[in-house]
Amino acid sequence: MDKKLIGQWYKEELGETLNIFDESPLRMKMSFTSSGHYNFEPNCVYEKDGYFCFEINDEYYRMVYHVKYEDNKLIGYYTQFGKETAITYKRVSDTPANEPYKYLPTELFVPKSEESRLSLLKRHAEYDRSREYGCETEFVLGGNIPSILEKYDYSTYVSGLSNTDDALAFKLLDFVCDHFGHNGTRGLGSGRTVTDLIEFCEKNEYKSNCRGLAILLASLLRLNGIKAQHITCLPYEEPFDDCHVVVDCRLPSGKRIMFDPTWRLYLKDKNGKYVSLPHLRELLISGEPIFENKTASHNGDEFDKEYYKNYMTKNTFRFARPTLSKEGVDGRAENSRYIELIPQGYPTEKFSEKKQADFVYNDTEFWRM
Repeated sequence: MDKKLIGQWYKEELGETLNIFDESPLRMKMSFTSSGHYNFEPNCVYEKDGYFCFEINDEYYRMVYHVKYEDNKLIGYYTQFGKETAITYKRVSDTPANEPYKYLPTELFVPKSEESRLSLLKRHAEYDRSREYGCETEFVLGGNIPSILEKYDYSTYVSGLSNTDDALAFKLLDFVCDHFGHNGTRGLGSGRTVTDLIEFCEKNEYKSNCRGLAILLASLLRLNGIKAQHITCLPYEEPFDDCHVVVDCRLPSGKRIMFDPTWRLYLKDKNGKYVSLPHLRELLISGEPIFENKTASHNGDEFDKEYYKNYMTKNTFRFARPTLSKEGVDGRAENSRYIELIPQGYPTEKFSEKKQADFVYNDTEFWRM
C-alpha cells in the first residue's frame, strides 16, 4: 500500500476527516463533524484495483469509498444506493490523530452563544413564509407485523382498536415504554427497522437512546396506519454535543400531538388541547404552562417538568427530518432528503452550499403532514 496515504486528510462536505496509520495492514479512523462523530473506525479497510477502500454504515446505507494518492491529495469516489460521487481530500497533517472515539468538532459553523436559551428562542421566533422549498413528506403506512413484537404481547395492546381510534396511538406509546427504556449513552445500533431496534435493546439492558425510541414508536404508529415521523430537535449551536428526538403524530381524529417516548410523555395546553411540537415551541416562547400526562416518567422515575421545559427550550431552536417516513429510514436515503427548519436571523453563512440546499425557512411547509 502506498505510504503516501499516511497522515490526516480533510473534506469540507460533512466535515470528513480521515486518519490513516502506518500499520500493516493500514488502519484508519474517520470523523464526521456534521454528525458529531469523531475518530471511529470503518466497518472494514482493504486495497482493491489500486484504491485504498473503506466502508461505513449498515447494509441499507452502506457507503463504499475508493481513494488513491495524487498530487498531495486523496482523490476517488464513493458509492451509495448504486450511485457514484467524486471526492477529494486535502492533506492536513503528515501525522494521523489517534484519540479515542469522542465528540470533537473540527470547525464551528455557529458557536455556542452566551445569550440565554430562552432569549435566543424568542429572538428567532419567526420564520420566513415567503420562501418555499418545495418539500413534500411521503408516509408509507401499514405493512407486515414483525414477529419479534409478539415476544412482548404486542397483540394485547392493539386488540379491539382500529386505526380510526386515537386510543391506539396512546397504547403504542405504552407498548414502547413498558418494555424499553432510555439510555443516551447506549446509541441505537446500525439498523433502523422495528426488528433491528428491538434486538439492539435486547442486547443493551432493554434500553436505547432517544432516537432509537422515537424511530421505534413512529414505525409502530405507521404500521397501524397512523401518520407519524421522528423529528430531531436541535439547539442553536452547530456542531452540537446534544440534541433530542421525538415523534410528530397526526392522530386518527386529525389532532396533532408530540409523543416523547424517552419520558413516556405527551402534553396538553391550558385549554386541554394536545400539544404538537411546533405548538410546544410557541408555548415555551410565550411562557404559557404545559401539562404532562399522569404516567409521564423517565425509566420509572418522576417526571421533572422544569428540567424538561429548559431542555426543550434549548432543543426547539431548529428541527430536522427525512422527507420519507418509512420503515428503516433515518435521514438521507434513496428518494429521501434530510431537511432542516431554520428560523429567521439564524447565521447560515459558514454552512456548505450542499447543506444550505436542504434548509427550509417556511415552517408551514416543513410541518405539512
